[in-house]
Amino acid sequence: MSKPDLPQPRKRPKQSRSLMLVKAIQEACLKILEEEGPEQLTTQRIADVAGINIASLYQYFPNKEAILAEVFQEQVKQYKAAALERVVEIERLSRVSLEDTLAAIVDMEVEQRLMLQRMDPEFYRAYQHSFDIHRQINELQISRSHPGWDEWLASFLRRHKAKLRSNDIDKLSRIASHALSGVLLSASSEEPELLEQASFRQELVTLLLRYLCKSD
Repeated sequence: MSKPDLPQPRKRPKQSRSLMLVKAIQEACLKILEEEGPEQLTTQRIADVAGINIASLYQYFPNKEAILAEVFQEQVKQYKAAALERVVEIERLSRVSLEDTLAAIVDMEVEQRLMLQRMDPEFYRAYQHSFDIHRQINELQISRSHPGWDEWLASFLRRHKAKLRSNDIDKLSRIASHALSGVLLSASSEEPELLEQASFRQELVTLLLRYLCKSD
């Protein structure tokens, strides 16, 4: 099944005045999402909150979905900056505790999806493939000459190899990574309410520990 392309603006602003106009549109969209909810989001409502004529809005955006796409992308950009600080904390944890590190990874993976889902669940479900924060953080880490996710996860598991049920750590790492991403994608697509539940996070940690570790 093909994935829909992310909605695009009609054109990009170039002059300072048009830049301010588009910024006002995006800020109005976010304000409505946060204060009124996605059900109230229409192009007319965005124009009203932005204090502009709707014709001005349509010069740059064909519909509300194109505005949402821009707002989501900006939120992803902001989240990435904060996420890098959490990556540093997870790296510190990884030298101390297998269990706590896996829990921190699960928290981060769930929260980055939850942040976008809460903004507009229907829009996020349709276009979540375009907002893969995990992939973007991974690419950013590699661009900074840090280990990518796959390399880092295998290295982390090697630090705790005494607890692992197999010496084939690369295979354990790959399967654990695919299991985590697969469950999260399924939840986001089919049962998004799971992301709100603390018990879901605990079940994910339990799944990873039972797969990776020796039985008692």
